Amino acid sequence: MSALKLVACDALVGLPRIPPAYYRPDVADLKTEMMRLEITSAIVRHRQCLENFPYAGNASLAREIAGEPNLLPAFCLTPDGAPDDFNLESALAAILAQGGRVVWISPKEHMFSALPWCSGQLYAACSEARLPLLLEYPQATPDELDEILTAYPQLRLILLRVPRLGRHRLLYALLERHPNLHLCLSSTYSVHEGLPELVNTFGDARFVWGSAYPEAEGGASVTLLTYAGISETARAAIAHGNIERLLQEVRS
Repeated sequence: MSALKLVACDALVGLPRIPPAYYRPDVADLKTEMMRLEITSAIVRHRQCLENFPYAGNASLAREIAGEPNLLPAFCLTPDGAPDDFNLESALAAILAQGGRVVWISPKEHMFSALPWCSGQLYAACSEARLPLLLEYPQATPDELDEILTAYPQLRLILLRVPRLGRHRLLYALLERHPNLHLCLSSTYSVHEGLPELVNTFGDARFVWGSAYPEAEGGASVTLLTYAGISETARAAIAHGNIERLLQEVRS
């Protein structure tokens, strides 16, 4: 097997309110982890978006990864946009102008509904721009995901932290119904033969890879993909090809 180019789609930097005792999940630590695991690049979110204010967190992210071409910013969005004008359209335009090619939302932390009656304009804007939208699995119920993707079938939604639940009946049903639903697969989805079954059932184009940084040992995520019983073509697509294609297709 040749060396596998890895793009991690789920990195989160920044200190939590109670800092961990034995490591500091900042940009320097992420870069060290990427070097150790031979990860080529990473899509990065900032924890200050959750524990301070989303747009302050975006500013921290832009500042901390400046000059780091292998760290790609994922900026946080809310349905009402950023201050001072609180205009979603201008907030999204500013993100695209900064070179943003992926965004994320966290409805529970930011106290808004993920459903279309509240967040519909955000989904419509992301759909129009072909902008991948990251969402952690715990942030929306399967029923909410189904309603969102039914209303906005062109939305390129990437679920992070997909849980280990064996043969995931809810998830399979969602994948069958919604062709633009993508999964970020990391050690959280350590289902026995789970990745080969996903690829055999749905093809390889809708799956991207994550390292679960900083919540888990990244070597487990590397192992999940490296030793999966799938073709080398599928392995490369999940490791980097699919996310690179999605980022290239963004309309700026």
